[in-house]
Amino acid sequence: MADAIADPLKQIGDLERIIAKVAVQRIQPRELHSLRRALAAIVPIQEICKESGNRMLNVFAEQLNPCLGIRQRIETEIVADPPAQLNKGDVIAEGVDAELDELRGIKTNGKEFLLGIQQRESERTGITSLKIGFNNVFGYFLEVTNAHKDKVPEDWIRKQTLVNAERYITPEIKVFEEKILGAEDKISVLENRIYNELVASIAEFIQPIQHNAFILAQIDCLLGFSILANENQYNKPTVNDGYIIDIRDGRHPVIEKQLKVGESYISNDLLLDPESTQIMMITGPNMSGKSAILRQTALITIMAQIGSFVPAEAATIGLVDKIFTRVGASDSISTGESTFMVEMNETASIMNNLSARSLILLDEIGRGTSTYDGLSIAWSIAEFLHEQPIQKARTLFATHYHELNDMTERFPRIKNFHVAVKEVNQKVLFLRKLKEGGTNHSFGIHVARMAGMPKRIVDRAKEILKDLERMHRQDGVEGGSQFVDAARQGMQLSFFQLDDPVLEQVRDELKKVNIDNLTPVEALLKLQEIKRLTGGR
Repeated sequence: MADAIADPLKQIGDLERIIAKVAVQRIQPRELHSLRRALAAIVPIQEICKESGNRMLNVFAEQLNPCLGIRQRIETEIVADPPAQLNKGDVIAEGVDAELDELRGIKTNGKEFLLGIQQRESERTGITSLKIGFNNVFGYFLEVTNAHKDKVPEDWIRKQTLVNAERYITPEIKVFEEKILGAEDKISVLENRIYNELVASIAEFIQPIQHNAFILAQIDCLLGFSILANENQYNKPTVNDGYIIDIRDGRHPVIEKQLKVGESYISNDLLLDPESTQIMMITGPNMSGKSAILRQTALITIMAQIGSFVPAEAATIGLVDKIFTRVGASDSISTGESTFMVEMNETASIMNNLSARSLILLDEIGRGTSTYDGLSIAWSIAEFLHEQPIQKARTLFATHYHELNDMTERFPRIKNFHVAVKEVNQKVLFLRKLKEGGTNHSFGIHVARMAGMPKRIVDRAKEILKDLERMHRQDGVEGGSQFVDAARQGMQLSFFQLDDPVLEQVRDELKKVNIDNLTPVEALLKLQEIKRLTGGR
């Protein structure tokens, strides 16, 4: 049935735009021809819907109106292949208006008519050299050489004398001249009148044709859903009034179509439940597929709620009223907003407008600022979402801040997940599979090497990474444990936990100061010295 209904649907065109032009009397002949073709295509669509046995399609069949009278009138009055614009002429079909047909005959056969007059008058008068000419002063005329002047009949009227000839007119020629010279303008006037009368009669059917367009758009949409589902192995989802989003073997509908030949999309399961797994904290290296999982969850939810089958083996979707996303990086130079400012604006909007039925997708929140600032903001946002007493919005939170994995120990509805990778011979294989549990490795340097970064830079980055990791172990902050402890205790991080030689020098200077014996002037001098150390003036 899908194939049968697809062919006539292709003939519909932009029916809403065409009928809107009828309403303002600006429709052109070729568009009118498209309207006729669309109305003709409604008939087989209506029959297919009526015979389908589907309740919804049967309702569509009852509501469609082929507007047979208007369609037949367009077929009768407009030529089969009309020009793009009315002023090009030859729009109205032959047989619609007798006067129009006569004028067209004069315009088309004028030369033959004049030759007929010339031949007849030549035979009548015996003037063998008689000929018919035309100029802008006298119009059409009969020209006789001086040798035959004595043969000119009395009913001819002399208009001009030349050296070797004279020119005459006849009442018959003048009548024909008026007709042939005015035929073009009269044809244009008649065609415009007939065409405008036709458009005015169509205007009475604007409402039913608009309703046809509305019904056909729904049929076209359902047909598109059907074709997609058949071609891509989509399955029927369950949409209910609950709050659980349960997707089994979900896929991204766009990415899976862009894969290389022979490569299959790695599907993933996902479960969001406000009572047990409200927030999924997803970690994993760059390019592992975290963002794809976020996006496919949103797309599957939208597809399910608009009535489409979904790219998953099975899906149960608790109704979602809003999908909030903070994905990707952008800035607004014209308004003076940095990437981080735009990110915070969008995140603030989410936090201020969420509801119990919202689905929130957060990708790398806080990456536009310093590590500790970003980590603090990301932690606070996740905590805020978890601690909402009523509005337990379902949330996917992709992050590189592995310290957030520790939130699950304190917040029972935050669960850790990671996108699996495998490291073989210092190479990273992206498995694209979502698994339970967190990870603390980003493989950023591996990704840099894959991107074509010069080997010298990559090797130096490895050395710096080892130095930083060794310094963290010595300071007892491996894995961000001090940050987690501070967050649990509601304490602020120490300013001097940062690995900055300048800050360490400032710390040492402050330790030397005996505040009890410091005069105001000495305090100002010490402050000036510290400012100079930090690069201030």
